[in-house]
Amino acid sequence: MERNAIIQKIRKLMELQLSAENVGQSGEAFAAANAIHKLLTKYNLSLDEITSEDNDEKDGLYISPKMQAHDEYGNWRDILMGKLTERNYCRNLGILEQPSIMMVIGKKENVEIVIQLYNRLSEIFLLKAKNGLIDKYEEEEENMTLEQQNDYMESFLLGCVDGLMEHLDSVEKNIEEKFLAIRWKSKINSWGEKHANRERIKVEIDIKEENAYTSGIVEGRNTRLYQEIR
Repeated sequence: MERNAIIQKIRKLMELQLSAENVGQSGEAFAAANAIHKLLTKYNLSLDEITSEDNDEKDGLYISPKMQAHDEYGNWRDILMGKLTERNYCRNLGILEQPSIMMVIGKKENVEIVIQLYNRLSEIFLLKAKNGLIDKYEEEEENMTLEQQNDYMESFLLGCVDGLMEHLDSVEKNIEEKFLAIRWKSKINSWGEKHANRERIKVEIDIKEENAYTSGIVEGRNTRLYQEIR
């Protein structure tokens, strides 16, 4: 197998690993990680070599592997990623032909932080939403349709995202943070002018269950972003 084909295969496995992690499929994520390790070892490659073609050497920009932007509970993942990228000097990218796919662009260290936060917060918010649904299901005497359950989950998760951002908006940024935000925004904007087809289409927010959304806001406000890095 030629080198380029191997690199493309590893990239596909990396995308599979991230997608599996995003939806909590730990078995599939582990299998993909194991396959990546075997290929890297067999062909004497490094992860830097795999991702190097996604870097803009001049501007120091890095693009993450593809991730799923939506799940059965709607577009809350897309919205969460968009908020996290804004906070960490990055941007949430899309592909016009694949609206369910998202990627992150920015300085490599910042992109890695965003993805780490995204994975951890997704896990936390999903657990909180599931606990909330169990309580709601029991209150309704087990009389909720699947559609009603999904509406509850989606609204709760959107509330978590908005609640977290409300807390972050209350924290004043220092001079260095403001400076970095300006610098990286300019770099990414320059890149975006050359790659207009990679901009993300703004998603519409539809709150279907107000009580669930309100509960989610409370949980989001009580979540401390950078304490969630493990």
